[in-house]
Amino acid sequence: MTEQERLMRKISACQFAMWELKIFLDTHPNDCGAMKRLAEYEKQTQDLIAQYEETYGPMNLNEMTANRVAWVQDPWPWEIQAQKEGQS
Repeated sequence: MTEQERLMRKISACQFAMWELKIFLDTHPNDCGAMKRLAEYEKQTQDLIAQYEETYGPMNLNEMTANRVAWVQDPWPWEIQAQKEGQS
């Protein structure tokens, strides 16, 4: 198993634990220990996803990652300047 696969498994395991805790909290809404554990898993999941994305690239397409490459499609600053000079 590659390091990338190991990291994905850790992320999946944390997400699964979060989902299970959310279901548990549906029937035990006052369980402070479960709420604390859920917050820990959420933080751990965010950290693992950040680590994955830093190493292997985005996991999901979202507004942030979709705009990440928008600058490639836009005109470069010197192209904008050339267009302005051409219009004058």
